[in-house]
Amino acid sequence: MAFTNDALWFLQPFQIFSTLGAAVNFGGSVLQSPLIMPMLQMPEVPVKYAGQQTAYLLHHSEHIFPPLNAACTLSNLITTIIAYLNRNSHSAASAKLPYLYMATAANFATTAYALLIMVPMNRRQTAIAEKLKDKENESEEKELRRLQTRWQQRNYGRAMIMIAGSVAGMMALLAQHT
Repeated sequence: MAFTNDALWFLQPFQIFSTLGAAVNFGGSVLQSPLIMPMLQMPEVPVKYAGQQTAYLLHHSEHIFPPLNAACTLSNLITTIIAYLNRNSHSAASAKLPYLYMATAANFATTAYALLIMVPMNRRQTAIAEKLKDKENESEEKELRRLQTRWQQRNYGRAMIMIAGSVAGMMALLAQHT
């Protein structure tokens, strides 16, 4: 099941961390789309305040999710490199390697997705929220609502990449010696 009774036993904690980290990242991220973002889009909440709450959510999420993803990426990368270097001498490393590749790729894909798709929307929503603090602007209000809906939809894509990485990590943990 693991690298037990093996010179590479110390890799299992890295695998467990990165697998659980990706699952936690998935859970936190995926709940924002069906629970949190709809609350911020309620018509009863004035757009001015919805914008401030959205900016708060996005800003404080940046302190949790990107560092966790970075730590998981590094953990998976280290584990993958060590498994690759030992693939010929340790059957467990060889068995785990395809799954470790997938988990590491998912971590990098999560980062790319966030930087290329989510961060620009986050910045735009925050900028609009800042403008709406001082004065009402119907076109900016509509744009904020549009971006909230778009963010909600795109966030599911990021979450799916995260859970794919977690599942690949779990498969690596379960990979047997041949």
